[in-house]
Amino acid sequence: MYRHNPYFSFRKFPLIVRKTVLATLLLLANLSIAQNLESRISNVENGLTFQATTPIGGEIVTGNILEKFKQYKVNGGSIAVINDGKIEWSKAYGVADVNSGNPVSTKMLFQCASIGKVITALAILHLVQEGKVELDEPVNNKLIRWKISANDKTEIEAVTLRHLLSHSAGLTDDYGFLGYEPTDQIPNLLQVLQGVPPATTKKSLAIKTVPGQVERYSGAGYLIIQLLIEDVTEISFDDYVQQKIFVPLGMTNTTYDHQPDKNLGKPIASGHNSNGKALNGKKYHVYPEKAAAGPWTTAEDLARLVVGIQDAFAGKDQALWSQQLITDFLTPQINHKGLGVNLKGVDKVDAFWHAGQNLGYTSLLYGLADQKQGAVVLLNSDGGDRLMQEIVTSIAHEYQWPVMQSYRATEIPPDLQTKLIGKYENRDKSKGLIVELKKKKLYLRPTSAKRGYELLKIGENHYTFRNAQDYFKLTFESTGGETTLSYTEGIGNTMQFKRARQ
Repeated sequence: MYRHNPYFSFRKFPLIVRKTVLATLLLLANLSIAQNLESRISNVENGLTFQATTPIGGEIVTGNILEKFKQYKVNGGSIAVINDGKIEWSKAYGVADVNSGNPVSTKMLFQCASIGKVITALAILHLVQEGKVELDEPVNNKLIRWKISANDKTEIEAVTLRHLLSHSAGLTDDYGFLGYEPTDQIPNLLQVLQGVPPATTKKSLAIKTVPGQVERYSGAGYLIIQLLIEDVTEISFDDYVQQKIFVPLGMTNTTYDHQPDKNLGKPIASGHNSNGKALNGKKYHVYPEKAAAGPWTTAEDLARLVVGIQDAFAGKDQALWSQQLITDFLTPQINHKGLGVNLKGVDKVDAFWHAGQNLGYTSLLYGLADQKQGAVVLLNSDGGDRLMQEIVTSIAHEYQWPVMQSYRATEIPPDLQTKLIGKYENRDKSKGLIVELKKKKLYLRPTSAKRGYELLKIGENHYTFRNAQDYFKLTFESTGGETTLSYTEGIGNTMQFKRARQ
């Protein structure tokens, strides 16, 4: 047992000795932290794998990030990783332009495409917070220069901001915009909405389904939000977002300028086709649809946006949004859509995310709702979809996220299989599920279906279907001679089924 020695005191040593000892201890501590971080980065770089549930006997195959860049013919990318509420590390890979061979840096701008919708959603929520617009009032009440045309669908339910943010307004324009050549005449917002030259958009902006009833992705819905911001604030969309989001969050490398390399002198990563070759005669397309697809940014800047959301959700002082407003932002509105983000989780909302794709660029943003972790991946290729998902899955493994991980199914012992098989019914017997054994494997199917899906065990009393671990969860509980099947499909949507007596 250690006893304090009254004759020994660190203070008795000369000041220069004490300073040297403390400096050495601090250096060793920092060295240890740096070594741990380098180890984590190495694990991420060598752990790339596509999110999946591997059946019994299968292996989770991982690969190196540089090899994966070559495999998917992606020339360059930038990654930022969030841990404990801060950007823990960021790193760039590959080349910014296949013709020049210049390396990517973390300060280079990429087009983040539809991730811009997250920025737009947060911008309009500022106006909600200030009481200048409401989530559930008809947006036509505040629109001035252009309005949504009334029809039999809007007579039943008027289009609101909540509908536009959650892609449930009834618009059918679907994904994305084609963009314009940098030398083209670029249309303004009203020309895009009206579908008049020089705009090339021809899709109808009529409301085709009753608002609030059907989820259907709509880029045009976010252009209506852009117009709403400008009509209410009487300033440009660019200036409003700059004032309310970019400056407060320190997003100094994010801009809506169409050509930041020429107009602002910013370094950019050029876009590339999915075969790895340069775009024909240009470095990028121009997207005047700013609210839906327009930002140029860096992975670090988007990571700052994620941290800003997480700070507000945690109720942190000086957060840009109220805790209640960001809670609404991260609450399912229809299916897995929040107010401007996609949501992921089973028992609850574990994460928010958004992807983006413009000509020559792909991007992915992830943030955990209450663990202050996340990641952003920006790639300068049309063909980066699979790669960016593998990168995020590797990060999820290393940082032990509750979502985006891969699992290897474990064996279900024969005696347990026997206990679980049977017909299960809900309380009023209007719905039924059957757990059955085929070729020594458990399958689950609705009583009305002939085909079932294999049940895979990925944890203690935790079952799912192949590659569906973030969306489906099944558990079994046996008490008093009765077995209950809890079936969760979607976020928090759990149904209880009792096994019928055999």
